[in-house]
Amino acid sequence: MSRLLRRRYNYLPPSVEVDHVVIGAGVVGLAVAERLVKAFHGKSTFVVERNGQAGQETSSRNSEVIHAGLYYPVQSLKSRLCIRGRQLMYARCEASGIPHRKTQKLVIASAADEVAYLRGLEKKSADLAKLGVGPVPLQWLDGDKVRELEPDVSSSVVGALLSPETGIVDSHTLMESMENNIEENEGQVVCGTKVVRIDRVGRKDGKRGDGSEERWVVQTVTDDGSGGEGTRDAVEAKCVINAAGLNAHHVVNQILPEKEQKTLWYGKGSYFSYRGPGVSNVQRLLYPCPSSTTLGTLGTHLTMNLDNEIRFGPDVEWLPIPEVEGEQEMDFWMRSLQVSEGSLEESVKSVQKYLPGVVASGFAPDYVGIRPKLAPEGAPAEDFSITHPQPGFISLLGIESPGLTSSLAIAEYVEAMVRKEVWGLGLGRGKSVSEAGGNMDGWA
Repeated sequence: MSRLLRRRYNYLPPSVEVDHVVIGAGVVGLAVAERLVKAFHGKSTFVVERNGQAGQETSSRNSEVIHAGLYYPVQSLKSRLCIRGRQLMYARCEASGIPHRKTQKLVIASAADEVAYLRGLEKKSADLAKLGVGPVPLQWLDGDKVRELEPDVSSSVVGALLSPETGIVDSHTLMESMENNIEENEGQVVCGTKVVRIDRVGRKDGKRGDGSEERWVVQTVTDDGSGGEGTRDAVEAKCVINAAGLNAHHVVNQILPEKEQKTLWYGKGSYFSYRGPGVSNVQRLLYPCPSSTTLGTLGTHLTMNLDNEIRFGPDVEWLPIPEVEGEQEMDFWMRSLQVSEGSLEESVKSVQKYLPGVVASGFAPDYVGIRPKLAPEGAPAEDFSITHPQPGFISLLGIESPGLTSSLAIAEYVEAMVRKEVWGLGLGRGKSVSEAGGNMDGWA
C-alpha cells in the first residue's frame, strides 16, 4: 500500500517545522507524546490521528485489563515492559484519579494435563524476579481452594494460579488524561488527519543543528467533514515515532527498501456481554489455561468492567488479507467489526468448561477487537517490535496485548531512545530493541 500512496500523493514541501511527530493517537501514541512533551521542554511535539477522536481502534476494543506479566518469555520485551508498565499504570491511576481496580485473576486448570503448564508459569515468575526483570507474584491453589474463592467454578477444575497484581482500568479516562497532559504541555493532538506520505530530506553528511542534517517530511490529508479528503499539508520533523497500530507497517514501509518491507496479520476477537445465571459469585477475572489451539490469544476469558458487568472474550479469528495491485489492502479489517455469528457457540462451550452454570441465552454480541500480529496463523507468537530503522525514525509494530498495560513503559523506553539516538550522539539504524521469538514453552 505504501507504493500506491506514493504514486497517488506527490511530494509536498513542508509548511511548518516541529521536533517530534507521533503518528497514531491510541494509548501507546498518546503515552509516547505525553512523555516527550514532559521530557523535552522547548521542543515541539505534534500527534497525528486519522480518526475523529483519539483511541478509536485497538485501544478502545480490548478487555481493559492491567496484566501482571506472567505469560511471556523471561527475556522478552513484553515481559519487561508489561511488568514495568503495570507498576507505572497503578501509580498513574492513583496519582491522577483514573478509575481502576486490582481485581486479581485466576488462571484455571480444568484438567490434570493443564497443571504442568501453570506450574511452568509459576516457575517463570520466580525466574523473572531472580533475573531482575520484575516481580510477578503468583500463588498455586488446588481445586477446593479455587472453589472456596470462586464458588461458581466447575467441580472439574483441579487448580489455578492466583495473580494478585492483575486489575482493570478505565482506558478512555486514561487516554483523556494523556491527551489533556499533552496539550497542557504545549503539544498538539490533531484528529481526523491521516498520514499519506513520508520523505527524507536534507544531506546525509549534514551537520547537526545547522539545518543541513536529514529530516522527515510527513504529508497529511485532513478529513473534509463528510468522509472525503480535504486539505493536504506537510510538516517537517527531526524525529518521527510510528505508533499507528493496525496500519503501522504501511507507515514504516514508506521509508524501507523493498526487501525490508513489513507485514502484519490480523486477529479478530469477538466479545460477548453476559446477563444470566452461573456468575453471581464471581469476584475475580477468570482465564482458562492457554492451549495450542489458542496460541496467539489467552482463550475466552471472563472479565468485568468497573460497574461489575460481566463479559466473555475474545476468541481469535484470523482474517484473510486481500490485496490491491500486489499490496495488502489498507483498512480491510474495518469490514469485520461485527461479532462473528459462529463465535457464540464456540465461546459458550469454552466458558462452560470452567463456569458450567452459564447459559447460551445469557450471551449477547458486544464488540470486536482487531489485534495486529507479527506472525501468521499457526506460527509462534512474536514479541513487540520497537526499531530505529533510519536516523530519527522510531517504529513500533505488533503492539497488541499487553499494549495497554505496557503503554507507559513503552513511552519511557521510546523517550530514552529519542534522548540518546536522536538528540544525543547515536544515529541508530536498523537496531531492534527486541525481536524475541517463542513457542508454547515461552508464550501463552
